[in-house]
Amino acid sequence: MTAKRNKDKSYVVRNIKQKQKFKYKLILEGVVVGILVGLVIAAFRLLLVKADHVRGLAVQLVKVRPIYAFAIMLALILLAWILNWLLRFEPDISGSGIPQIEGELKGLEDQNWRKVLLAKFAGCILAIGGGLALGREGPSIQLGGMIGKGFARRKNALLTEERLLMSCGAGAGLAAAFGAPLAGVLFALEELHKNFSAEVLISTMAASAAADYVAVNIIGLQPVFNFNVDHRIPLRLYWAVILLGVILGVFGVIYNKTLDKMQDLFGRFHSSFISIGIMMMISFLMMFVYPAVLGSGNDLVEAISSGKFALGALAILLGAKFFFSTGSFGTGTPGGIFLPLLVIGAITGGLYSTFLSNVFGVEEYYIKGFVIIAMAGYFSAIVRAPITGVILITEMTGNFMTLLSLVATSLVAYVVADLLGGEPVYDQLMHRRQRVKSESGDIMPDHEYLTDVYNKEDKKYIKKRISIRERKVVIDSSVHYGSHMDGRAVMDMGLPEGSLIVSVMRDGKEIIPHGSTIINGGDDLEILCRLKDIAATEAVLDEKCKVVALSDKHE
Repeated sequence: MTAKRNKDKSYVVRNIKQKQKFKYKLILEGVVVGILVGLVIAAFRLLLVKADHVRGLAVQLVKVRPIYAFAIMLALILLAWILNWLLRFEPDISGSGIPQIEGELKGLEDQNWRKVLLAKFAGCILAIGGGLALGREGPSIQLGGMIGKGFARRKNALLTEERLLMSCGAGAGLAAAFGAPLAGVLFALEELHKNFSAEVLISTMAASAAADYVAVNIIGLQPVFNFNVDHRIPLRLYWAVILLGVILGVFGVIYNKTLDKMQDLFGRFHSSFISIGIMMMISFLMMFVYPAVLGSGNDLVEAISSGKFALGALAILLGAKFFFSTGSFGTGTPGGIFLPLLVIGAITGGLYSTFLSNVFGVEEYYIKGFVIIAMAGYFSAIVRAPITGVILITEMTGNFMTLLSLVATSLVAYVVADLLGGEPVYDQLMHRRQRVKSESGDIMPDHEYLTDVYNKEDKKYIKKRISIRERKVVIDSSVHYGSHMDGRAVMDMGLPEGSLIVSVMRDGKEIIPHGSTIINGGDDLEILCRLKDIAATEAVLDEKCKVVALSDKHE
């Protein structure tokens, strides 16, 4: 392998060297991608505000003049038909889009970035404007990822660079959607890659900062949530903080299972038009019965934190929002669960703190604190990304008074959900998506791709078409202390055929490995593999490098 890297001028060498060479260039490219994402997501958020306003006018209209109800119902049916057409035009826009991004980073997807950008943008505005309880943040992540992919494709970047720019765009999408640049960075590391990578870190930081600057300072967007906490939850109430974490952990598992059942239910219909039409009719009824459950519901958080709801009203709101949100997502309509699950978490926190106040005499001014920590805990239980949840809520609230309670609740919720065997929601959605595609025979297209290949005879690069599934990519992985590979040789890894460890970083120094090279805990590995082998390679890396061995690894 050493001879290959130092002497051969092959495609493999070019891929690896380009990754090293572009380490700092990625910062500039991340800034460009971030600016583009900031502009697109800002326009997306502004149009969603307009859509919410139009829906609000429609709700008021049917209350004042019920005669217009029939016209509004027809309009909602028309929206269902348009959404069904958009899903047929580009099936990859269904749901939040985060599983699609994760699937593409694992080599399981190859989305048409142009079609996804257009259809997802329009579909989400129509779906949320129609009253479905869907989020804008998941779609913002997919839109950002597609902008990163489009930028990479336009400059004919190597696949490794393309995946990094997709991560940049996805993190920037979250940053611009929430006004939380650090959360965007951590989401890319913790959820998308599930691994620390210096390249992902620096490029996503640049992209997220640029996107947030454009959205906030140039476009003038305000944070999704805007309230302050005046009273820190005291240590004497930490029994309530821990108990809340347990409740949220259980509730998070129930949410994920309900989401799966809703997808099964609506999947029985042969047409998405029927599924979407049913939820649109429920949305129409909610305009008369309970308009508070319509849309994402971010306005509810401030109202709940102010203590304006009675205990019974909060219980009804929680049940209605829970089922309307999971039902809306179950149709496969373009839209996410990111923001709705935070709203449901806030309602749970409000219900919990109101109960404590009524039964145990806990001071009412702690309600804001419990609402905030419930949002983070619920996110941690469902998404299984506690660091992202803590930083996200901290950035949105703008204070650190609740940081300790945020960490405690998120940790307990994470552990409880894990002990109950609940799968992280985006992994669950991605696995379901791949299973459905496999059963239907809808595998990733294996079309040819024009790239540069080194010709040894002529000693120069030539243009050649290769299968897209055969394209090479460099992925990163860390070796955890106590894992199977801690203290073992490279040859013991058992990577899929064609996957090679090409670099070991140890104490800031690079080691070019061979079969007998010993890998230690704390090492950072660079692995070269084919696009089609990413998922299988990462599965081996997770098992051998990240799971602590329970027995003597050398026996």
